[in-house]
Amino acid sequence: MKQLLLFFFFLSFITCNLFAQADSSVVKKQPRAYTHNDSVYLAKLNNTGNLMIAAGVGLCGIGGYLIYQGNKVYTTDPGPTAIDRSGEIDRNHKQGIIYYAAGGVGIAAGIILTALGARNKVDFKQRKKMMTFQSGLLDNGHLGAMLTF
Repeated sequence: MKQLLLFFFFLSFITCNLFAQADSSVVKKQPRAYTHNDSVYLAKLNNTGNLMIAAGVGLCGIGGYLIYQGNKVYTTDPGPTAIDRSGEIDRNHKQGIIYYAAGGVGIAAGIILTALGARNKVDFKQRKKMMTFQSGLLDNGHLGAMLTF
């Protein structure tokens, strides 16, 4: 088994080296010309990042609240005067588990949304570093201040 695993590892290493080609004809690319659409995309990136982070935090809060309520339902004692005490305990446990599951899904979705929003914000900040501040007489002939690429 060990020899088979080593063989596959060696085979994958050799095939990766065979298909990797060194290209000596690298052409230096000209810097990209940025347009108005790029700044609109940048604003959308920032706004969606903010909204996704806010929605993710909200979902995490809702999920935590559902888990809290599920714990209250799960541990509720029907009392000594209950006619079908074991049936009510089983029902409380089922409802509590449903709350736990919904809360877990909410927290998982919140974490994913927060991560995606943070990725958008990082991308926005990296692209924003490429921008320069222009003030006075702008390219369009008006007075003012703006960020340009």
